[in-house]
Amino acid sequence: MLESFKKDILNDVDSGFIAQKYLIDGDSYFFREFYPDDEFVFKKGLADVLDVHIRDISIVGSGKLGFSLKPDNVESSLYHFKKFDYDFALDFNADKSDLDIAIISEKLFEHFLQDIFFKTNKYRTIPSEWKKRKDFSYYALKGWFRKDFLFDGYEFENNLYEYLDSYKKKYKRDINIGIYKSWLYFEHYHINNIENIKINLLHNG
Repeated sequence: MLESFKKDILNDVDSGFIAQKYLIDGDSYFFREFYPDDEFVFKKGLADVLDVHIRDISIVGSGKLGFSLKPDNVESSLYHFKKFDYDFALDFNADKSDLDIAIISEKLFEHFLQDIFFKTNKYRTIPSEWKKRKDFSYYALKGWFRKDFLFDGYEFENNLYEYLDSYKKKYKRDINIGIYKSWLYFEHYHINNIENIKINLLHNG
């Protein structure tokens, strides 16, 4: 799949088409390779817990593709396209790749924003440990609720936490969820990433 992805990038195929072809449509590398009977069951269970449609749940990142689209930590114009579980394959003491899940639901997005609104006394009582508040706000404006940028101690509801925890133990890896307000925000996040990859791959050959 990586060679096909690179070919489409180098041929300057429409970025929206690439996002839909590789990142939205089709099954996921992680489930196909490791748990071929689990993808529907996992998504259906998560959809039931969140009270959303199963089609509003999407596996993303290297768990979807089998390789990472993240740029180099030091040189942001360099893309290694590291294989899923790359670090773990080199060193069994390293962490396995996370499984990243996107939930596309305006209802959930608003639910959790309102939860933050009231837990911070309408943003009048900001926890001192909320060091990444600006980052959280930045992504919220881009239609993406990111729990990793919230203050320490904030947790999702118990039923969601328990559901994810059961699969973390089964898969022996972290599972992260991000909540997008709509498909427009979700698709354009990926389209922007693909545009950046295009610029760098086409420039660097």
